[in-house]
Amino acid sequence: MERKEAEKSRSVVEAEVARISIKTWAYLLIYVAALTTLLAVRYHFIPTAWACGLDIGASGGLLVALTLPYVFSFIMLLVMRYGGLRVDKTTFALFYLASIAIAMFTSEKGYQLPLSTFRIRTETAAIHGYALPWFWMPSADAIRGSFYHGSLNNLFVTYAGEWAPVIATHIYYYVVAIIFLSGWAIILRHLWVDIEVLPFPHAQGWVIADMALASSEKRTDRRTKVFIVCALLGIILMVPYMVYSIYTGFPDPYGWLTNPNYVPWVAGNLMLTQAFPAISSSIAAPLTMPTDPLKYAFFFLIPLDGLLSMFTGYMIFWILLPQMLSYFGYYSGIFVAGQWSKWVMINYGDPLHLRDICSGMFLGVFAIMFVVQWRYFAGTFKKAREKIAPGDVSYSLGYTLFIIGAIGLIALFAASGVELQDALLGLLVIFIQVTSQTRVRAYVASQDILRGETYLKPFWGPTMPPAPEFPAGKLFIGTHTNRWGTGCDTFGPYYSTISGTMDGFKVASMAGVAPSNAFKVIFVGALLSAIISIPVAAITWHAFGLMELPLSKEWDYFWDGDAGTYNSYLGVASIPSLGGILIAVLLTIMRVRFIWWPIEPFGFAMGISECIDHWFSPLFVASSMYVVKYALIKVGGRKAYDEVGIPAAFGIITGEILGIFIVSIINIIRFATFQA
Repeated sequence: MERKEAEKSRSVVEAEVARISIKTWAYLLIYVAALTTLLAVRYHFIPTAWACGLDIGASGGLLVALTLPYVFSFIMLLVMRYGGLRVDKTTFALFYLASIAIAMFTSEKGYQLPLSTFRIRTETAAIHGYALPWFWMPSADAIRGSFYHGSLNNLFVTYAGEWAPVIATHIYYYVVAIIFLSGWAIILRHLWVDIEVLPFPHAQGWVIADMALASSEKRTDRRTKVFIVCALLGIILMVPYMVYSIYTGFPDPYGWLTNPNYVPWVAGNLMLTQAFPAISSSIAAPLTMPTDPLKYAFFFLIPLDGLLSMFTGYMIFWILLPQMLSYFGYYSGIFVAGQWSKWVMINYGDPLHLRDICSGMFLGVFAIMFVVQWRYFAGTFKKAREKIAPGDVSYSLGYTLFIIGAIGLIALFAASGVELQDALLGLLVIFIQVTSQTRVRAYVASQDILRGETYLKPFWGPTMPPAPEFPAGKLFIGTHTNRWGTGCDTFGPYYSTISGTMDGFKVASMAGVAPSNAFKVIFVGALLSAIISIPVAAITWHAFGLMELPLSKEWDYFWDGDAGTYNSYLGVASIPSLGGILIAVLLTIMRVRFIWWPIEPFGFAMGISECIDHWFSPLFVASSMYVVKYALIKVGGRKAYDEVGIPAAFGIITGEILGIFIVSIINIIRFATFQA
């Protein structure tokens, strides 16, 4: 009798888990297609500081912040609270997950490839053009005649024969990368979400959905009030920029867009070294101070030990050591150097070579996971042959997608002139970069700019000749892993896919949605979003003229994989990199052996990262948020943190992002009016 009841119960669970109705799928696909189209156009009309910095899609400096689900939930909260709309929890969760998929590629950093390589054809063809095949970027004539100043006729008629294969190549590239990393996310899901229970700070935005669902039942709690108030404050903060967008003669209210003392590619980061000569002449490190509340709100979500570790790593390697070493004759001229010269000296100069130390730390993070969890990964091969539990995602599917995607990427690299051994090596480097960075992001809400060429040096040798003597295939895969693919702040199909999918799995666990359903929505949504957003972006460039649009026009990213950059690294086999690996190992051992040990490797690695001070200075953000968060928990306990701290942080984030969205809509209207 008990066996029959168990089988009956199991069949009910399987039926409930497996079913996403055709009607729901239709609504989800329409939602993805429509919103992807809108957002793929919209991101071209916001200024660089937000297009490159924090936006509604895959951007956010080092955060890979997919903030669209927060805005979606906020709007739904208002509609459900004041409009009487009723939505069940599962349906809400599916649309929340679809919003993650939409956000992956509908921002400048989500699909930036042509913007970062078109000058290879128009201005640096004699230097780097030989390494970029015709099916990745059309001729200089096609670019100048097409999207420089706008011509849909050139896209669809005059140069259609050149643009069609380029668009097809980019779609193929995104699709196989999505397949590759979706498979890897399936393999990691149980380990990161269920066993290690990593916090996934970005995924905690599901709290907004919880508030929306509660509001539909006319239940008002302190969380909702705090969230709405802070969201409104975030929107109000952006009102001056809405006015500025309507009338550019209005003064830049905070100086974020026009003040030369602010970092030009991210809003609100004041370069103290550049702004105050007294700081430049007395402190070796290049200092910045975030003035945008959004930065502090994101860092409030990071666990206390992560904040402390980030601050500690930053203080040791960016502040104290360079200051001490300068007194011993190193970093000659650093106290008369500018903001970026200081950065270059500390990152690439003797004796620290901080860039190589950091690369070693992230390799250590990658390797330690496999060493510590080898039984888990070994067990996935066995479980791949077993019947899965209802609602789970099969490891066999994970490995199948992983292999198909890997073969697809290797084939693409080989077709692009990369020798097979370099294509395999490049894929391994991508795997290391994406795994380590996503793991760190799952703990401290941010990731590093992790250059791939430091991992290639043991195989390619200590130096390379400058382009065009640099071998074409090596220049292609080197710069792909160093800048426009995975190495730098272009999140594209690699970082966006795995970050969004892992966030989705975490959200599903909080929302009570089966992992299989969560994966279906995100995977299908990501594929559809990529297939739509790429041609929509190309149409937008041609319709309006890329050079007329306010978003940034990135430089020839191939210079960042040329000999000048390659030769500046010591490489992962160097003493600094080996020291970084050792630091990661020691911190992990201390965390395992001593419960009281407060410093963990993820935050520490981020504290010494290449560009952390350009985006979110730990000196100010990590330290202040540690104090605020610690005090809140100490005084009000976990209840105050859950009911005040978290809603306030997500309220500020959501309000500001919605404000930036409104700015872009105003810019579209103004641009269209001007064009008319």
